Amino acid sequence: MLDNLFLLVAMFFWFSYVPIAIVSLYRVLQNRHVFVEKHAKRKHDASIIFQITTRSATKTHVVRRGIQSVIDSSHKIDYQGYKVSVVTDDPEDLVTLKGVECEVVLVKPGFKTNAIRKGRALQYAVEHRRRTGENTRDYWIFHMDDESYVTTQTILALLKSIEGGKEIASEGPIFYPLKFEDASRITALAESIRPFTCYDCVSQMTNPPPLHIHGSNLLVRSDVEDEIEWQFGPTLAEDQMFGYKVFEKYGPESMGWHGGILLEQPPLNIRDHFFQRRRWVFGTLQNLANFPRWHRFKLIYKSLTYFLGFASAAASTSIMLYNYISALWQYQELSYNIMTIPDRLPFLFFETLFEAVADSAYLEIGVGSILLFTSIVWISSYQLGLFLNLRYSKVGTLKRLKFHFQTLFLCPVIGLVETFPAFWATIEYYFKKRETGQKTPVYDFYVVAK
Repeated sequence: MLDNLFLLVAMFFWFSYVPIAIVSLYRVLQNRHVFVEKHAKRKHDASIIFQITTRSATKTHVVRRGIQSVIDSSHKIDYQGYKVSVVTDDPEDLVTLKGVECEVVLVKPGFKTNAIRKGRALQYAVEHRRRTGENTRDYWIFHMDDESYVTTQTILALLKSIEGGKEIASEGPIFYPLKFEDASRITALAESIRPFTCYDCVSQMTNPPPLHIHGSNLLVRSDVEDEIEWQFGPTLAEDQMFGYKVFEKYGPESMGWHGGILLEQPPLNIRDHFFQRRRWVFGTLQNLANFPRWHRFKLIYKSLTYFLGFASAAASTSIMLYNYISALWQYQELSYNIMTIPDRLPFLFFETLFEAVADSAYLEIGVGSILLFTSIVWISSYQLGLFLNLRYSKVGTLKRLKFHFQTLFLCPVIGLVETFPAFWATIEYYFKKRETGQKTPVYDFYVVAK
């Protein structure tokens, strides 16, 4: 096997996943008890502004669902200190949301600031609160996306975090059960990786500076956001810049993990999935030059592992096809009926291992063990993430089992779909940057359907 050039190249890329697998497994074990806040008890109330930043609540109907989730969850626990603020670019929202228990903040068409896209709207909201006297220590801003959905657990966790008085910016896990069955099966299952990687978010926020933060499920004290602002120039990852700026100004003790869950939905189709991931990569690459050397080095390494993830996924698929399909073809001789193949599968899978032990081929045993370890972590990451997503859905038990089996069977395809956008975006970014000659070129902001 080791003499085969094809397998050597494939295994090189697959081994690139080894450090990620080790760190990911460690993060799950390390942060499993604080990942979701389970013991939030309410003592004192605080004023929280639940801010939904959208291009249009009129065209994006799920915004109403998010507003109602805040209202219903607050009423269930008799919480009076909330306010829902919808920051929008669409004048029609003034009519659409008339009579709804929320404030509509319309970003003026002529508003100019050193920010683009969502960052521009976020900056307008900061300046709006400055005019209304809400940028003080007495107010907290909870950031939500179009499709974000709040629960009573979310609010209780936020209140507990605020009462603790340590962090001025904190986050919690995001799960993706909403519209799960309405989305493309591949994109819905591919979203399973995000709750799993969110275990690392705990360490990012509790040991800042974070390499990334979520733009939603972000709780920030209002006067802090007023001080930092969102004027980070032409970047598609304004949340990443904001997280670093909070650390830079207020220090490592300023950030934390509140553990309140937020429910959202996966991209509804492959195209949306691709452009969403592409935007993440573009934003990070745009921000690199703005960070100090050590933080930039860590971000480059993280981006490189995401980039190599596609090669790793392709390598794992190649190894699987090379080993097992060729083995099945080899053993399907005339003397064997095709119905006997299932009985012979264990022998086919473990034959090379038995041969290696018999021949004292310890190098092959070691390589095989490492590949087995990374494969188990890789497969388990999707299974655990899917479990967390479906845990907050209305999907029945039999369907859940069906989705878990589909994820297991489709893992190679899902891995390719998940990592290809990063692979493509990295190449596209540097080619376009060279063509335009701009330091941080701005690209199209694709609007994902909700």
